[in-house]
Amino acid sequence: MNKRWAAFLLYDLLLVVVGVLLSPFAIFRALRSPDFRRSLPGRLGFAKDLAVRPGRILLHGVSVGEVKALKPLVAELSKQYPDRELVISSTTPTGISTAKQLFPNFVVTAYPLDLPGVCRRFLRRIQPDLVVLAELEIWPNFLATCNALHIQVAIVNGRITQRSLAGYRRVQKWLPQFERIALYGVQNQRYANRFSELDVPSERVVVCGNLKYDNLPTAAEQEAFAGSIWRHGLGGVPIVVLASTHEPEEVDLVREWIGREGSTHAVLVVVPRHPQRCEALIPRLQRLAPHLNSRLFSQAHGLQDLRAGSLLLVDAFGQLEFLYRVAQMAFVGGSLVDHGGQNVLEPAVFGVPVVVGPHTENFEEEVEVLAAEGGVVRAQTAQEVVECLLEWLQDSDSAQKIGQNGANALESKRGAAQSTVLALHQAGLL
Repeated sequence: MNKRWAAFLLYDLLLVVVGVLLSPFAIFRALRSPDFRRSLPGRLGFAKDLAVRPGRILLHGVSVGEVKALKPLVAELSKQYPDRELVISSTTPTGISTAKQLFPNFVVTAYPLDLPGVCRRFLRRIQPDLVVLAELEIWPNFLATCNALHIQVAIVNGRITQRSLAGYRRVQKWLPQFERIALYGVQNQRYANRFSELDVPSERVVVCGNLKYDNLPTAAEQEAFAGSIWRHGLGGVPIVVLASTHEPEEVDLVREWIGREGSTHAVLVVVPRHPQRCEALIPRLQRLAPHLNSRLFSQAHGLQDLRAGSLLLVDAFGQLEFLYRVAQMAFVGGSLVDHGGQNVLEPAVFGVPVVVGPHTENFEEEVEVLAAEGGVVRAQTAQEVVECLLEWLQDSDSAQKIGQNGANALESKRGAAQSTVLALHQAGLL
């Protein structure tokens, strides 16, 4: 107990020191970003002061991806437990913004900084009976405060990488106290085995499936797409998407693309993971490939004059789902660099053949699900990625088969939301 007390004291001191060092940056960001400024009260524990209501559930997703993954679970909880009030929290400004869009009828708040007083103030204002954390968003002081206030905590859509496991094993005697969590609803047996290495009681670990499969759109959902600029495609011109790319993937791939046989037969659409990079990226791409008709999405007046051989750089959020409905193939980025990859499920669900680089640690299960059915191709270099895309352009039947394999693999994976609610119920948390 004394060792744990000392560990918490050291942890809190480090947080205070880091907070002081970063405070000038936080002030500067608050002055420049309205979204960040609006999130500050919640981050400091000043969430909306809610009236006492038995059975309230706080569901937390750290950022956009985790918040989106909560959508089918929120729908299932609302269906099975309509009397339960649900509150949604997120850490990042973009996560909060996404939560407000996805859950307009629920209270949405910023998640608190992990300081004891801040966490206690936050929880006393929200007053949940149950806290549901997506994936593995655990903070020592938050868990300790929930425990002190007799608030149950559950992990849903749980996942833990091998790298994270090694780190947690080094500090698990002191922080973050995994025994405080009542249920681990995990995505697959591999993650369940890893949690068992942290001495989590086996009866608390339940394989529920991956909520992301439930959250995937379907080809039948046409309402939003009907109003999209992409709804008619590009008049039959093939669309090759470089999706969710990171520095320097765009430049490396375009460099390999230009001048290759067949590259002028399609429109290359580049969608960086962070659209704010596009303003600086477009002149680099134009210098690299001056003969290409290169433009920014925000400056394009329609798509009708985009001809084969053009390059479009998308500097806006929310376009990928529409693009995947009309694209012929896609590279999913963050995988040629040591980032861990991005979501390969979104293109695959629409039957789009997918190629990825070697770094897919963040989505290892998803890639393996597709690979097991022949629904994804792994490449090692930018050159191999481009060669794969050009082969698909020449052999559309092969590309379509890979895409269909991926779509079929995902259809059988739905149902995690129901399994998760059942696990919460059986654990006595609902």
